[in-house]
Amino acid sequence: MSRTMKDPEILSRFDGRGRAEFLLGGLEGRHSDRITAIGFEFGYDLQATEMPSKSTIRLVFVRNDSPPVRQRARQTQERLRAGGPLLPMWDAPTARPGTTPSVTAEEPASARRGVTTYEANGAKKFALFAALLSVGCFAVAGVLRDRPGAALAVLVVFAVPLAVTAVLIPRWMKRWYEKNRRLVELHDQQRTGQGGPPPSPPPGSPDGHPHAGDGQ
Repeated sequence: MSRTMKDPEILSRFDGRGRAEFLLGGLEGRHSDRITAIGFEFGYDLQATEMPSKSTIRLVFVRNDSPPVRQRARQTQERLRAGGPLLPMWDAPTARPGTTPSVTAEEPASARRGVTTYEANGAKKFALFAALLSVGCFAVAGVLRDRPGAALAVLVVFAVPLAVTAVLIPRWMKRWYEKNRRLVELHDQQRTGQGGPPPSPPPGSPDGHPHAGDGQ
């Protein structure tokens, strides 16, 4: 049975250690964007998104010790100590000049997971899967050659569309990746701390747990 992961539990993993992992099963996967967003605020990069089984997902984070990222982590702790929100709103730029609607931190976090997944796996697996399904459908159509109507239906409805999809998937996913990458870069630029010496990794559990809330 799936459970609700609370913010204090998420924060306890981002306590300054070099690596943090989350194994999410079933509906727990809905917390992945929030986990990624919290990790970003505390100076952790999403290294990998793995699927040990069909029903589980593993998120692997590593601590980023670059000065700008440690600056962001320090500012997050200071914000929490002052009673501020765990995840600040983000003024996302749009295609229309002069408009910057505020969005939740989960949107760039979702894009960040998409970028990590694409860079690790590319589009080959998805294209190969669609191609194999198409080949299977062509084979079924061949078996049904004595029933021209049924064979034609399999070809038109399944085999040909899947073949076209297999060819187009790399292009579609590349566009999707570039869109997410631009969103992630804009978010990183706007959330990079400026000025002041870089802090050391936070020792122990992060300050400000009482202000973090119970999550979703």
